[in-house]
Amino acid sequence: MAAKTTRSANRARPRRTLVLFLAVIIALYGLVALIGATDDSKDNPWHPKLGLDLEGGTRITLEAKAESGGVTAAKLEQAKNIIDQRVNATGVAEAEVTTQGSNQIIIEIPGERRANIVDQVGKTAQLRFRLVWAGNLPSATTPADVTAQQAEIDKVDWSKLTLDQMIAAETQGVASLPAEYQPAITALQQEAAGFVCDPNGVDVDDTAGKPLVTCDASTGQVMILSPTVIPGSDISGADPMYDSQRAEWSVQLKLKGDGKQAFKDVTTALTPAQSPFAVVLDGEVITAPASQAAITNGVSSITGGFTATTAKELSNQLKFGALPLTFGVNGSEEIGPSLAGTQLQAGLVAGAIGLLLVVVYCLLYYRGLGLVIIGSLLVASALTYVMVLLLGKGVGFTLTLPGIAGLIVAIGITADSFIVFFERIRDEVREGKSLRLAVEAGWARARGTILAADAVSIIAALTLFIFAIGVVRGFAFALGLTTLIDVFVVFFFTKPLVSILARTKFFGQGHKLSGLDAGHLGISGRKVSEIARTSRSAGTAGKVS
Repeated sequence: MAAKTTRSANRARPRRTLVLFLAVIIALYGLVALIGATDDSKDNPWHPKLGLDLEGGTRITLEAKAESGGVTAAKLEQAKNIIDQRVNATGVAEAEVTTQGSNQIIIEIPGERRANIVDQVGKTAQLRFRLVWAGNLPSATTPADVTAQQAEIDKVDWSKLTLDQMIAAETQGVASLPAEYQPAITALQQEAAGFVCDPNGVDVDDTAGKPLVTCDASTGQVMILSPTVIPGSDISGADPMYDSQRAEWSVQLKLKGDGKQAFKDVTTALTPAQSPFAVVLDGEVITAPASQAAITNGVSSITGGFTATTAKELSNQLKFGALPLTFGVNGSEEIGPSLAGTQLQAGLVAGAIGLLLVVVYCLLYYRGLGLVIIGSLLVASALTYVMVLLLGKGVGFTLTLPGIAGLIVAIGITADSFIVFFERIRDEVREGKSLRLAVEAGWARARGTILAADAVSIIAALTLFIFAIGVVRGFAFALGLTTLIDVFVVFFFTKPLVSILARTKFFGQGHKLSGLDAGHLGISGRKVSEIARTSRSAGTAGKVS
């Protein structure tokens, strides 16, 4: 009775694995439907994001403005690399960034026109931490001429101020600064009185070593800020974070070097009175939170009404560094797909013909087992498609012709896994095992080979993704994705399905169309459901029930 129970449990296991795996795929498609029902965008959730070569997109031309040192080829190349990382932070969005001439950068982004892309890629992203010497000042209604005041401010050597003196100017008032700075402080106050805070953004000369009059555009609050206390170069990392308790997005910063120590000193001094500490990006105050505690580990969060998108954009800008040049938009236009419809159609037809030949060969050589290969390829295709849809929504994965090539190449990898498994089964039957025993023994020998082969493909894809640029990274991502899918399909679909089929009369008894008949396997004197007679066993071969 116990043996019968054990056999029933073993018999149910492949069925349960198969059902659970198919249920996961169905759940993934349900997730796509849910995203489509709750997404406010007009994008079709069942249509993968296509690249420039297949769908077209937006071309933006940025022109560098001459600054100190001029526009050099090295600075332009550095700016190009930073912009490429900003718009293609995941490496799979297939944006193309190139230089043109001596002072232009061309950005081509697939999909619909994005109004915010210029702000995202063109900001210099100079982040600075400054002390708030005066805050809560009203915005003027009309701008004042502050040329004389700025000249007075520029005459002072602000680099002589120590960190303790700048902190004291906030905690004790600007009157605590040395007498030589007082005329410049008066000029700063006059400049603040005539400062107009534009809700669409401010345009100020943000120089690190000088005080700054600026505002928080979201609140209209004008501030007088100290020279930079911590520069953006002291940031070692930036990541978007979601606070579930406050239901708000923030950007978590990690400071290094001198910035870490300065942040500790500043927050320690400001915490008793909960004085504010301003975070300034490109001259505009992002946030000026009150210091609630001394921060000794160099980890801080920037808040300020971020959404998931704006938090991610800011973290990318800070993570990949500031642009060495200032850019202006020289043109923006929509472009069509670079591949004509006939070229794409010809490529798809060629791929379909190749797939058809593989299917025909499998049916002719493996007969009934060929249907298992076809079913596994269909499941792998369904899983690949839903993952492409979800990754397009989640990380901006964009499908281009090189990406499609990566998906097609992986079909061969998937088919190889099936062939390795089936050939191991055939070898085990030839060595004398019954079909049901051969399936388990063959799988035990085949899975190591399958994992080793897939590991090589994944390592190759990972290497390409890390060291390549442009559309090659899309190819590598697609290749790695489909190779991982191959592992899941072989382990959780193909193997359980073969185990189930081995118990059926058509396959288990070796029907001549099953591909597992004695003649096709090259054995004689017994059925595939029987164990071969060995020197250690007497009598006739027996059946395994």
